[in-house]
Amino acid sequence: MSTDTDTRAPSRPSAAPLPANTPGLSEFWRLADTAKTQTEYLANERLHRLADAPFDVLQKILIQYRYFTIFYITDLALLVAKLPFGELRSLLADFLNDELGNGDHDAAHERLYDNFLMSLGLDAQELDRDPNRANLRLLDTLQQRVTSEGPAYAVGLRGMGGECLCQIYLAAMHEHFSKNPAIRERAKDLDWVFWDIHTGEVDIAHREKLKAALHEYVLENPDELPELVRGYVDAKSIFEQFWENIYSDYLGPAAASKRRAATAS
Repeated sequence: MSTDTDTRAPSRPSAAPLPANTPGLSEFWRLADTAKTQTEYLANERLHRLADAPFDVLQKILIQYRYFTIFYITDLALLVAKLPFGELRSLLADFLNDELGNGDHDAAHERLYDNFLMSLGLDAQELDRDPNRANLRLLDTLQQRVTSEGPAYAVGLRGMGGECLCQIYLAAMHEHFSKNPAIRERAKDLDWVFWDIHTGEVDIAHREKLKAALHEYVLENPDELPELVRGYVDAKSIFEQFWENIYSDYLGPAAASKRRAATAS
């Protein structure tokens, strides 16, 4: 696998400006809505190619998301441990319980995603093969920041970032790869449970509950709003780099040239 993409973790962006008076919370939700719109555009711009990608390329791209899922579960556990007792901590702990299968490992989301990948014809050994090294470094950066930064920053980075921005990419992935002829041909034999959860009512309900809990958290801790914003802005930057690395490796011009050369030889 090529790892010629930029391996540096993105530099930390400055937090978006907040109003001098403190209807800062409404400004934050405007920022979040803008980031969501930008993310939807970028996700579709990159991932629409999944609809016509060769099946072996599609398999490799879908494997790369597996690492995001694995890191996210650990990061969410670290975030819950960091937060003070309260509604937000309890809610994120509930999300973590869902991710871990509510006491049933076979229902854990990383297991459900592996089931989907293996239903695509991949074996267990292939799932750990050829991770994008630049993305492993990005995921490690996320985890380090959850550990080292304050709770509000970590909530913006992994709470909002994971439940809101990440879900946009998941929805775009699902929309586009589902149109791929190779997937349509195999659709009835695929294990769709992971996608039923992450593109359905469960994730929508999670986002609404999280927004309500965050609203209360900031009302109770208004001084932490800038850190929440900083974490959210950083999450957006890191997610964009994560998908740019995958795009460059498998769908960009250099990847297409390598594929043609391999076919010719």
